[in-house]
Amino acid sequence: MKLPSLNAIRAFEAAARLHSFKDAADELRLTPSAVSRHIRSLEQALGMELFERGIRQVTLAPKATHFARRLSTAFRSIEAATEEMGSHGRPDAAKRASLSINATFMNLWLADRLPRFRAENPDFELDVSIHDDQSRGGNPSADLRVLFTADAGNADYVQLVSLVIFPVCAPALLAGPNAPRTVADLARQRLLHENTTAWWEEWFEKEGLKVDAKSGPIFHDPALAVREAVHGGGVALVDNIMAQDLLASGQLVAPFPARHKIPESYCLQQKPGNRSSPGIKRFREWLMAEIARHKEAMGVG
Repeated sequence: MKLPSLNAIRAFEAAARLHSFKDAADELRLTPSAVSRHIRSLEQALGMELFERGIRQVTLAPKATHFARRLSTAFRSIEAATEEMGSHGRPDAAKRASLSINATFMNLWLADRLPRFRAENPDFELDVSIHDDQSRGGNPSADLRVLFTADAGNADYVQLVSLVIFPVCAPALLAGPNAPRTVADLARQRLLHENTTAWWEEWFEKEGLKVDAKSGPIFHDPALAVREAVHGGGVALVDNIMAQDLLASGQLVAPFPARHKIPESYCLQQKPGNRSSPGIKRFREWLMAEIARHKEAMGVG
């Protein structure tokens, strides 16, 4: 059969991979209606529907799953070949990389370590963009992406570090008259929430306690909840990445040894085609060494 439009094939692959016509349109810099038209033309060329269309969402048809997977593999190969050829024409390829990174990971952990990397690599430039993981991991064209995700088994990801969560507070709070002496005492504290009260609710449930954890302020930037705890404003629930440096500096303390593992972890994704780039390899190896030190210091995997 005659090969369908490559634009239509690209629109279908992006929509199938991202599970969204809108996200595919954003990635391809098209309108959602243009993506929809491309996919309709591909369906007409193939003589079958590729998506099951609902009122508010579309779902990849089972018979189209293998087709989408093979197209994704093919496009990754094309991207890799193009990236490899392009690097030959960029003399600075060994001296520059782009990083799209989870905001909390950057603000509470990596930012204070980057000066060491710069001191060790004065000829290297790192272009950094921040994402909050609500946009499926930020800049898809970045050389490297650090993601907060529950999909650590994804073949495209390398797990950096698993996460455990535990309560922290300012040292002064433990010296006050209403200091928490047991985990149950936290119910009487001002609880600081990160985006939702669900984290605290689930944590108390794992401790076997029935506690109404809905009181207290909600911060939609996790770093703000942590800063509120540092300033004595209450007890925050944090993970090991968020807590390491503030515990080491004595700005925060963990009043109880209880830790609970969460499904999410931090993972690294590398753009296909640049795996042999010496500059990117240099930063990746440095990051992995820093992560190894973190795991040892915090006793996590």
